[in-house]
Amino acid sequence: MFHVKQGGRRPNAEAGSRPTAEMVAAVLREAGVEVPPGAVEKLVEHAGEMLRWNRAIRLTSLTCPRDVAVKHILDSLLLLRFGPFPGRILDFGSGAGFPGIPLAVVLPGSGVVLLEASAKKCAFLAHVRSRLVLDNATVVRGRLEARTPLALGRFEHVVTRAALPPPGALALLRPYLAPGGRLLVMTGPGARGGSLPAPLRRAKTAPAVASRAERIELPFGMGVHEIREFRAA
Repeated sequence: MFHVKQGGRRPNAEAGSRPTAEMVAAVLREAGVEVPPGAVEKLVEHAGEMLRWNRAIRLTSLTCPRDVAVKHILDSLLLLRFGPFPGRILDFGSGAGFPGIPLAVVLPGSGVVLLEASAKKCAFLAHVRSRLVLDNATVVRGRLEARTPLALGRFEHVVTRAALPPPGALALLRPYLAPGGRLLVMTGPGARGGSLPAPLRRAKTAPAVASRAERIELPFGMGVHEIREFRAA
């Protein structure tokens, strides 16, 4: 069942403050990422709300503004290297809204579904959706199971940030891909996704092809992230 709603911390002197628009704009410019006018302010507002809510519910372990700007905001928007993104996008395991909310901000013509199992995190996502007036985003509370698919429909693009290792993500999310759609799996240095449940290990899925992989070095020596693309056959 699911419900649809429309509509180890590192000590740091900056912890608790939020990234500034100038900081985020500089980070995006350094990485060669272009966003529409007004997008940076919305990205900063999302980050600020995440850090404010983080005092009450666990949304992120990153509280240094520069870490948030690079490892959350920029990392999410590195997906734009795999553009364009026409049609519907599913952000599986959206958590604090990365990468789904940044994608909804910079891709107003695409519909983004933020899928999250935690009720508290869904409340946060719905709050940010309303605050940023993201009419192209929908928050869905639900948990994907191998034997009981959710009635979400099909998506041209499914994205996830290391919620599962690539084989597990592909086995679980392949049924939600439209014909010719693609799955984008994002991983970071040393990232280890959740283990693959037995039903998924046994499940037979339609074939998919790993069509592209890109390793991207983050600014300020913050590591190397990888994005792997799988195309539905």
